[in-house]
Amino acid sequence: MKYRTLTKKELEPFKDEFIQFLSSHTITGDDWEKMKIEKPKEAKRMIDIFSDIVWGKSLEKITFLEHRDHKHLNVFKCNQENIDVIGFALTNSNAPSLLKEETFNDIASGKILFSDLKAEFHQSQKNYKKDRQADMFELMEKGCTPCTEAYYYGIKSLLK
Repeated sequence: MKYRTLTKKELEPFKDEFIQFLSSHTITGDDWEKMKIEKPKEAKRMIDIFSDIVWGKSLEKITFLEHRDHKHLNVFKCNQENIDVIGFALTNSNAPSLLKEETFNDIASGKILFSDLKAEFHQSQKNYKKDRQADMFELMEKGCTPCTEAYYYGIKSLLK
């Protein structure tokens, strides 16, 4: 496997695609039910193959990722050849948590002044260790989530 097996919950939205996948391997619904009971390793292998396909197609469509904790925020632009990383760390010990959406709303509304948070910014560029999709998958397994281009550039605009 290149990635990891999707959980049952993750597979649910892909039910129709999984049925098509099984069909393309000439496996009917009855054959699938029988396989799960009589050949569980083969059934797991089919789910693994399908999971890799889903992950691969999903990662192709993602360009921007975000990772944050209480005091740090990093956004990633996953280019074809490398990753641009920008972000900041809040050094004010009284700064509110970046995990709370209300913190961002308060900053946007001016209720909290960004300058009062004493943010230390950083920007870097990293080459892929393996390949684009494998490195993106690793980032997601470490807690990154997809974000929008506008969000990435909004954070980047704070660097100026």
